[in-house]
Amino acid sequence: MKVTTIYFSATYTTKRVVEAVAAGLSDQVVAYDITNDPSTETVTIPADELLVVGVPVYAGRVPAMATERLRRFKGNETPAVVVAVYGNRHYDDAVLELHDLMTECGFRTVSAGAFVAQHSIFPKVGAARPDAEDLADIAAFAHQTAELLAKGFGAIALPGNRPYKVPGGIPIWPTASRKCTACGACARRCPTGAIDPAAPKGVDKTKCIKCGRCIVVCPTKVRRFYGIKYSLAAARFNSAFAARRKNEMWFAESN
Repeated sequence: MKVTTIYFSATYTTKRVVEAVAAGLSDQVVAYDITNDPSTETVTIPADELLVVGVPVYAGRVPAMATERLRRFKGNETPAVVVAVYGNRHYDDAVLELHDLMTECGFRTVSAGAFVAQHSIFPKVGAARPDAEDLADIAAFAHQTAELLAKGFGAIALPGNRPYKVPGGIPIWPTASRKCTACGACARRCPTGAIDPAAPKGVDKTKCIKCGRCIVVCPTKVRRFYGIKYSLAAARFNSAFAARRKNEMWFAESN
């Protein structure tokens, strides 16, 4: 079965998880990275193919930019695997929201997963994940999905609430230190255009979604979250969510 992957992946961990799922399902994979792609052209995925779609969880929700960009992909009762990647706190309503969105777009969810990765704002939480144990979970998830596809599947029950939670946030934004070389890598690869190429040390707080892309692409590693508000929030968050969370997976009913 041909597999199409779609992912919004600012720090590349969602990309890694989606690719691992797809690798366990097919060697025929077509990928769409929507992180920096504002295209609006409709892409239709036929019923005899499979979609694997993944997003990071931001404040318990699917990122609004990902939602907007996913709407151009259409299915025809096409089976779909929905994947939410979160930073060891909780996925809240994101799995259900992603399922609902893809259902509206013409897809049928065969399986869903909430997989843990290193937190993009507080990197001590979930550090170095996904690790070998996580990748083993992903391989098992793909195997069980393949078996279900072969048998035929019905409805799926997923955790979450409607209406979805109202996302919150901390008033912190990533900036660069004085060691910034103004190379412009962060500005070129920011998904929202929140960094001025002429003044890349700062950030437009009205555009920034705190995705962490600018931090991971900085070649000199001088861009990050700074300040007393961040330090206080990090101390609380690191303490509250230090315990390792397990990946969670759900599967549709077998026909």
